[in-house]
Amino acid sequence: MARKRAHEHADERWLLTYADMITLLMALFMVLFSMAVVNKGKFEELAKSLRQSFSGPLSDGGNSILSVGTPNPTAQMKSEVNSIPQPIQPSSEKLVAEEQQRRARTAAALTQAKGLEAAQDRDLEKAKTAVDARIHDLGLDAKVKTQITTQGLVIRLVTDKVLFELGSSTIRPAAYPLLTSVAHIVNTIARNPIRVGGHTDAVPFRNDPHGNDRLSGDRAGAVLFFLEDHGFDRTRHPDTAFQGFGSMEPLVPNDPVTGAGPRNRRVEVIVQRINYLKRAEAAAMGPIGAAPAGAGPEIGTLVPKIAP
Repeated sequence: MARKRAHEHADERWLLTYADMITLLMALFMVLFSMAVVNKGKFEELAKSLRQSFSGPLSDGGNSILSVGTPNPTAQMKSEVNSIPQPIQPSSEKLVAEEQQRRARTAAALTQAKGLEAAQDRDLEKAKTAVDARIHDLGLDAKVKTQITTQGLVIRLVTDKVLFELGSSTIRPAAYPLLTSVAHIVNTIARNPIRVGGHTDAVPFRNDPHGNDRLSGDRAGAVLFFLEDHGFDRTRHPDTAFQGFGSMEPLVPNDPVTGAGPRNRRVEVIVQRINYLKRAEAAAMGPIGAAPAGAGPEIGTLVPKIAP
């Protein structure tokens, strides 16, 4: 009969190590718990004692330890900012009053400007009628034309056999009566600037590439200087000037076949309009409390100078 084999056990030594680890962990948690439990009463007494020690007066009338030393930089910065004078903000009532004042001033200036422009239109029409009558008396209806445009009153004088000899910038004596009348008539429209422009055809003058520019400028200057010497007061008309345009602004194409060239050889005296409405708008945008633009010449002294 076979002998029965003895029962074999596995190695169980790791259980000892595991039991020791569990025991140590339990001891650790018990220590931590005991440290977490604090006597609330004793803790409050300790806190009170420390607060009195550090915050109490060192001597009669002295500062505490916590109240001395470097000041709080944030508080100091706020104090400095508050000490800077702050700009006074206008109240809403003041803004409303200023806006109402501005609107009233604008309305008054625009009303006055419309009246000045209406008077200007009447003056231009009156001057045109007077020049036309003088042109007719001198028998120059075919040589001199007048027109009222957006620029103003345009008096267009053909140069050939009226103002100058061909290629010359010396005024013909026969033109003196007409130019003298023009000088007196345009001078009645005070404050309006005068522009005298000289024009030629496209045929080169004396084979000089700049000859037409020089000739037109000389003729325009000669006409303006004659007007000044015969009744035109330049001080009453600011910004008055002359300019030579050469052949740059022809009335009709320069065609020698059709003979259109002589029509382009001319001098134009223009009484320019003053844009009173634009000046009034500029005056209305000025400082609050300024007086509106006055009637007559005062309007030009109260507002910035604006080209018509």
